[in-house]
Amino acid sequence: MTKKKTATKTTKIKPSAKAPVAKVAAKKLAPVKIEVELVKKPLKSLLNKKEMEPYRLMLLDLKQKLIKDVLMNQEAGNESLDGEVLDSADLASDSYDKDVANSLSETERARLVAVEAALDRVKHGSYGMCESCGKPIPLARLKVLPFAKLCVQCQQDEEKVASRSWTASGSGGAE
Repeated sequence: MTKKKTATKTTKIKPSAKAPVAKVAAKKLAPVKIEVELVKKPLKSLLNKKEMEPYRLMLLDLKQKLIKDVLMNQEAGNESLDGEVLDSADLASDSYDKDVANSLSETERARLVAVEAALDRVKHGSYGMCESCGKPIPLARLKVLPFAKLCVQCQQDEEKVASRSWTASGSGGAE
């Protein structure tokens, strides 16, 4: 699958000082639009199928664990103290526990999506390649974070951008 980007550039033709005839012609010409197609090549992993297999197995194990954790947190979030006489402290504690379980579940779901995307990259042969710069992701990083889609440098760049936008929105200041 190739991603295509189209860039449009408007260029005005400037008259040449050496060619007085060009002055008249240049004044009559409208700006010219030039369209350039930028095609991003699909990433191809430097790892062969045999080298990818341990990472695929790691991802499958992680996927199973995350599915189990998501289901367990959903059950915890659905539990309630129905039928029991509760005071306001018990209600607040129950509400807090549900919020924590739901938050954990959302985090695990996001991780599960990342793991499934990594398994898809293994399937298509692009596992281990940075989706931003196209360079190989170091194997040490993949061992620690097998669903990584960015190399360390691109991940840091992305976090800097996210941090700037978060603080610029007013969410990062002291209250």
